[in-house]
Amino acid sequence: MKHIEIIAFDADDTLWHTENLFQDIQKRFSEILDQYAPHEEVQARFHQTEMDNIKLFGYGVKGFTLSLIETAIEISAGKIVASDIHEIVMMGKNLLDAPLDLMDGCADVLKQLKNDYRLFLITKGDVLDQRNKIEKSGLEGLFEATEVVQEKDFNTYSALFKNYDINPQSVAMVGNSLRSDILPILELNGAGIYIPYHVTAHFEIVEENISNPRFYQLENISALPDLLNGVTVT
Repeated sequence: MKHIEIIAFDADDTLWHTENLFQDIQKRFSEILDQYAPHEEVQARFHQTEMDNIKLFGYGVKGFTLSLIETAIEISAGKIVASDIHEIVMMGKNLLDAPLDLMDGCADVLKQLKNDYRLFLITKGDVLDQRNKIEKSGLEGLFEATEVVQEKDFNTYSALFKNYDINPQSVAMVGNSLRSDILPILELNGAGIYIPYHVTAHFEIVEENISNPRFYQLENISALPDLLNGVTVT
């Protein structure tokens, strides 16, 4: 891969597992509200509430938990009992304190790439939560910089790269979200390396077929060094 000097990594579901924990809580949330509405309705209402609240709360566990509580109160018409609200709150707190589970091979890949590239970590969400996960990961020392942003879009990346005096065309962004990690970088004429996760947050889903010579897709992070070295990877 020519002219790439900087490898920027997403964090959640790229370097460590996250969305599976959110999915488990949403499943339990539907069970709590069984007496008030079908699971499909509960999930649809929650997704809409969370989308509406992102502009106020941003991304992360705290906004997620508040959206669960709001949805529970609305679907139950205010009848949900305090013990159920308490369980929802505790699920959110436990999520903030959950152990961090790194992707297989990610630490070795980062150590290998650090010899030849400048490495950046760019993640979005609640600053305190994301910083806590970065510290738990033990990976921060492998990056030249770690950035926690409120949104990952064209304007955010443009401003960030300008701040570091980086030419976007020299960047390859590695991530599991087409919406947040790949499409904005391609728009900036950088390279996007997509590593799908087995579940995707509803607000990250896009229906788009990408045809771009700077777009790549891998099955796992362990295949990244070969791709960067020009080896054919499927």
